[in-house]
Amino acid sequence: MGVETWLLLVSVVVLALWAYSRWRLSYWSSRGITAPPALPFLGHAHKIFSKTQGRWVFDDEVYTKYGGSTFCGTYEMHRPVLMIGDPDLIKHILVKDFDHFVDRRTMKMQHESDKIINEVLVMKTGEEWKSLRSIMSPAFTSGKIRGMFPLVCDIADVLVSFSLKQAATQPYVDMKDYFGRFTMDTIASCAFGIECNSFKDVNADFPNKAAAFFSMSQWRFLKFLMFLTFPSLCRVLKIRFNPPEMDFFEEVARETVAAREKGHKRGDFLDLLMEARDNQNSPNNKRKGKHCLMSCRTFACP
Repeated sequence: MGVETWLLLVSVVVLALWAYSRWRLSYWSSRGITAPPALPFLGHAHKIFSKTQGRWVFDDEVYTKYGGSTFCGTYEMHRPVLMIGDPDLIKHILVKDFDHFVDRRTMKMQHESDKIINEVLVMKTGEEWKSLRSIMSPAFTSGKIRGMFPLVCDIADVLVSFSLKQAATQPYVDMKDYFGRFTMDTIASCAFGIECNSFKDVNADFPNKAAAFFSMSQWRFLKFLMFLTFPSLCRVLKIRFNPPEMDFFEEVARETVAAREKGHKRGDFLDLLMEARDNQNSPNNKRKGKHCLMSCRTFACP
């Protein structure tokens, strides 16, 4: 075929794809719901997942200009998303009509190293979610959480001592860095039962692994978009989403649980989860409780 024929075919394909994208991005307008202007194929993904501009900037723009204070539509690529700001409507969704909105979006992962993420509570749906939630709920009573307060106070004392020591020798102190260390030490102590002592050792494994876990490289960002837009393709290709640092947190959780099962108790959040797990009389519930315990520790901590 000649060059003109190829150009014609390419033009037809491009126009067809453009028309398809326009049709997909007319979902909200065809239903009389306001939506911000969207780019073909991307929708609002370039603003929602922008690395140079925080997500809250786009949310504030949508809330103030496009009806988000009540409700309006947005798009993640071609996926329509309803943004709701009306308190009464939110109450209906989260309380009165919760039985219609119980499930969240899921991203089932097939890579062997990511399978523990599939056991996280927020990844579950239906009766399985309900069962796991009933196991974990007793660990979140105010009285039990208050029991961890001494652990937080111990780390707060270290923060104060460290800050006073630094202030005595430096013209200024970086409190953002100090509170970041305080937060990481608190999570490590209350959730994992380990002392990472980031105030004494700036190269401690736990905070460094957590920082690496949350860093969003370009490749990881692209994989995240793929999981959102082409989940079936990601499952077929068995693409791994989580970075290798996930293996570190999983191993730490397993070792800590094994030590606790031998009788080493600290009265922290991990003990509460193990207690909630062991209070289940059903062998099936106990098995699920253990999965929930492990996945919650590895996924939620950083």
